[in-house]
Amino acid sequence: MLWTLLNSLLFLGAGSAVAYLVLFAAAARWGAGPNRSPRPSSWPRLAVYIPAYKEDAVIVDTARRAAEHDYPGAFEVVVIADSLRPDTMAALDELPITVVPIDVEESTKGTALNRGLDTTPEAAYDAAVVLDADNVMAPGFLGQVARSVADGARVVQGRRVAKNHDTALARLDGASEAINNQIFRRGHCALGLSAALIGSGMALEMDLFRRLMAAIDTPDGFDKELELRLLRAGTRIEYAPDAVVYDEKVRADAVFVDQRRRWIGAQARYLRQHFAEGLRALVRGGPLDYVDKVAQMLLPPRALLLAVLPALAVANAAVGSIGWAGAWAGGAALLAAGLVAAVPADRDDLSVAALLSALPRGVWLGLRALLRSREGLAPNTSTPHHASQASPSSS
Repeated sequence: MLWTLLNSLLFLGAGSAVAYLVLFAAAARWGAGPNRSPRPSSWPRLAVYIPAYKEDAVIVDTARRAAEHDYPGAFEVVVIADSLRPDTMAALDELPITVVPIDVEESTKGTALNRGLDTTPEAAYDAAVVLDADNVMAPGFLGQVARSVADGARVVQGRRVAKNHDTALARLDGASEAINNQIFRRGHCALGLSAALIGSGMALEMDLFRRLMAAIDTPDGFDKELELRLLRAGTRIEYAPDAVVYDEKVRADAVFVDQRRRWIGAQARYLRQHFAEGLRALVRGGPLDYVDKVAQMLLPPRALLLAVLPALAVANAAVGSIGWAGAWAGGAALLAAGLVAAVPADRDDLSVAALLSALPRGVWLGLRALLRSREGLAPNTSTPHHASQASPSSS
């Protein structure tokens, strides 16, 4: 009896998570894609903000490429330089960009962006674009997000794509991002919901961005804070899959684990803060996007699901609970099918066979990150990046 109750409770939670992921994976694969906005008669003026904390290895190349980006309208590249070397600062000063040096004891991405906004004159730009220090905009990126802004979108999330595929872990990390794009962005938009923010490769109406960022002071996960505030206020987040920005993927196990533990920790923190309010919004008919986001934060990490579902199938088979063993095996198969379906059809660089070979390692590292997610967060925590050897060639 106790065994049946335990299986029932676990299956209710895990099954709900699997159903959620599979639903949006299917919507992304077979549902209608986002409408492409028309070419505007007047191009929005854009300020491109790039916070850079100790990013000496990549920021000069990123800033140069950004300054050279082909955009029909007016734009300015603003690098917020935190703890960069003198030679890096000198190289940045040679570029046609604005450099904002900052020196604060406990810098965060939110703090850096606010300092950058402080240097931008009021009404100088129509929208703000946020990039990470390692991001490279694909040709036409600014034009694509600007189309959406000119068409009335207040917030637009572009499509982040892996910049490097040089290790098995980087390929797995890139596949994970591609699957997230499908489930939490394309799939959500196909069903009439807002896309999820990532924290870079995004554009926001300037006045809205200023107002929201002024209220944000968090050590990590500023994009989640921003996203929750937007959705709670009923502001829709659009997705522009043709607006591609390349993002460096992690190569080392320790970096992967540290990055994921920070993400899991931030998700747990925001879930605690918003769970009760999300329930109230559900009962009172509040913004559906906000309710969905709170529900999304209840999802266990995919690494946990991929490990636990087969393990429970084996455990039930071992004790003779064949019915439950079949249920758990079916859940594992459904999850696997959903994740395979969520691999974008236009990404022929993502070999399913290669991903499956790297999956056990990724699951193990994901579980390690989950176990470490309660560790304290140090200020100025970031993912280390490396100088790129070649330009990204495909999306």
